[in-house]
Amino acid sequence: MVSAQDKSLVRKSFESERMDLDAFAAAFYAKFFAACPEVRPLFSRDMTRQEEKLLAILTHVAEALDDSARLDDILWQQGEKHRKREVRDAHFRGFITSFNGALSETLGPDWSSEAELAWTRFLTFVAGKMNFSVQR
Repeated sequence: MVSAQDKSLVRKSFESERMDLDAFAAAFYAKFFAACPEVRPLFSRDMTRQEEKLLAILTHVAEALDDSARLDDILWQQGEKHRKREVRDAHFRGFITSFNGALSETLGPDWSSEAELAWTRFLTFVAGKMNFSVQR
């Protein structure tokens, strides 16, 4: 379960005037492929479509933050898709680190240690709902 405070910090990140979703998506994938180079072959060379998919799912997740049944359904479906693409548990630590790094880079002074902790907890929750385990 995600706390109300964590949900608030996650929303605040999405709603920040500094949030440039296109820049975030590009930064995320650059960081993710650097952290987990073995996943790069799972993706097309042209990342435009993949970045669009990421932004679409982030929008759906953000809209479902207060509807646990809808959020669970979205995350379960995403877990199934990612398993078919051979994403593994071990990739999620790199995912979370890359996601937070891209948020930090994108949000600049709007990013905080509290936001980082909230996002880490939220993304760990997301991984669990997708039926992945975050390896430390």
